[in-house]
Amino acid sequence: MVEKKSIPILAIASIFALAFLAAVFPPGASAAQGENGLYKGDIVYTQPLKSVVFSHELHVVKKGLGCDKCHSGLFAPAAYSATEKGDFTMASFSKGKYCGACHNGRTAFASDSQCARCHAGVKGARAFAKTVAAPGVALLPPGGPISIGEGDVAVQFSHKVHTQVFNCSQCHSGMFPMSKGKMKISMAEINRGRLCGSCHNGNTAFAASQCARCHQKVPAPKTGLLYAAKGMKRVSFSHPLHTQMFKCAECHTKRFKMQKGGSGMKMDPMYNGKFCGGCHNGKTAFAVTNCDKCHNQ
Repeated sequence: MVEKKSIPILAIASIFALAFLAAVFPPGASAAQGENGLYKGDIVYTQPLKSVVFSHELHVVKKGLGCDKCHSGLFAPAAYSATEKGDFTMASFSKGKYCGACHNGRTAFASDSQCARCHAGVKGARAFAKTVAAPGVALLPPGGPISIGEGDVAVQFSHKVHTQVFNCSQCHSGMFPMSKGKMKISMAEINRGRLCGSCHNGNTAFAASQCARCHQKVPAPKTGLLYAAKGMKRVSFSHPLHTQMFKCAECHTKRFKMQKGGSGMKMDPMYNGKFCGGCHNGKTAFAVTNCDKCHNQ
């Protein structure tokens, strides 16, 4: 008698689950159609139980969760990558991992309650098979460039350009959070090989010292650059003085890197027309042999 009664109960539960999913995820709709373009496709999980339809649109747009709420250690950006791990289980959810980080009964309903709100069953999974993301597909990047920095030195970062070469997971979320403005990006860190500098090192991509490749306008330092010299007075190089006569591209980066001390400047190469000697040759400007003209600090 118990088995006979369980059949209509399961059928009713399935009907309610499908009705709920039809309201939240209308057939033919896909999260890729969202306005901000930060997500792609619903995801049907067949582990640890069949089947859960996860909607980026519901979580990101309707609930207002930022991408880094999940993609900052809980889930990798590539779809279904969590299912490859042995601990992607209901038991892990109960311990606060994966979905359980929010579905804990406080932030959202607990993962061990209201099962039909997530689990659509096999029939539910088939109903939305055409709208789900393919395995390995990551989130859609923002369509337009992201402005990093302020004023003339701001960089317009293009996801479109970078995702033609790299996968999302190569930058997010170990290197960069999924939300703009969550971390400070400085040239000092980049020059140490971190952040953008991990690729822009002259090997994987052009070196970070090629400032004009990213910074459309690079204002010259207003204060003098001091260079120490053994046995002689220091040299103070003035950008305001030189930019009255020369364009930035005449020195950077064919003669000097866009980083103080990065070019390994020495006097002997200058005598042969390198570094400062390219102009300080007695023709374009006074010769480098006029030591006191520069070594006066």
